Amino acid sequence: MLTQDEIDRRKPVWLAFSEFWLDTELGADDLERLASAIEQSGFSIGELRRIHLEEVAPVLYPNLLSPAGEWAGFDEEWLYGAITQNIARSGPVRRLAHRLARPVMAHATERDWHRLRDIVLRVRESAAE
Repeated sequence: MLTQDEIDRRKPVWLAFSEFWLDTELGADDLERLASAIEQSGFSIGELRRIHLEEVAPVLYPNLLSPAGEWAGFDEEWLYGAITQNIARSGPVRRLAHRLARPVMAHATERDWHRLRDIVLRVRESAAE
């Protein structure tokens, strides 16, 4: 279970990753904007990947399977509530089911994940110089 501070730290990351599951194409400017929000979180690349796959994907992947999927953006309060509820219900069986379903859940977002990860890494390298 996450503390309120952990949830508050994740909210901008959840919101940024939620755009991966909109029925729209992300451009370079979109990814730069998302990378900025994600970079400010301070999470490692590994932790960001885990948040993407284990916290956001299980809640939002059905949007890309729907013929009338959301394209304008998810309601933030709904998003935060759905993700925290999913995390709270996440026991060993549910985690195993998510792991087995991961290729389906994240397939459509892999290209954007890699592009976003590369931007975050570039920003971190520049900041370290």
